[in-house]
Amino acid sequence: MGRRYGSATAVSYSEGQVIFGAGHFDMATIRSVLARSHRESSQPQPDHLRSILACPGAWLSMNLSELHGWNHGLLGLDGGTIVFNHAISETVTILPVEIRPGGGSLIFNDAAKRGGTLLVHLMRPRQSHDCVQLVFQNCARQFACYDPMTDMTLVGLVPDGDKPDGWTAVRLNGNPWRIDHPVASEGARAPILKREWQAVEHDTVILRLPA
Repeated sequence: MGRRYGSATAVSYSEGQVIFGAGHFDMATIRSVLARSHRESSQPQPDHLRSILACPGAWLSMNLSELHGWNHGLLGLDGGTIVFNHAISETVTILPVEIRPGGGSLIFNDAAKRGGTLLVHLMRPRQSHDCVQLVFQNCARQFACYDPMTDMTLVGLVPDGDKPDGWTAVRLNGNPWRIDHPVASEGARAPILKREWQAVEHDTVILRLPA
């Protein structure tokens, strides 16, 4: 059986935001939905400035090369799943993702060190919410570093390092894993606060928030 793509009945609109419900949505489907909402809106915005939200049952799948135009856009996660697939690119794409109370999963497929880098800025509300999963597929290990000066944690990106360990890195405020052990790291001027995770079955590293 082929994959079932989301239907129009699984898409709604609220205050300029496009909300995706049950079903699979690739970038072609998402752009089609955005084009329709653009035509129906009294104050249309460019696609890369639109806010879209993945709710329970929604599975949004995007390639790195398709995300470059979303540098100023906003993706929201409220119980759904967003999959980021690697694609050859010559740029660094910065993508904000807002976590809503329903939580959800962000899946990063293929951790090979190839052209193109995705930097996800994860925004989490201070109030309690369901668990968020960061899933790194085809990845033997993953690590996070905490910077107390900025109160920020970087997953997959070492301070003063040249490149992330793989093609994606996640930045979030605070120290959700309570990293407090200094570790000497090659390329760093001083020991850094770092934690490492090893892959589970199927060469997958899963990080859960809140920890």
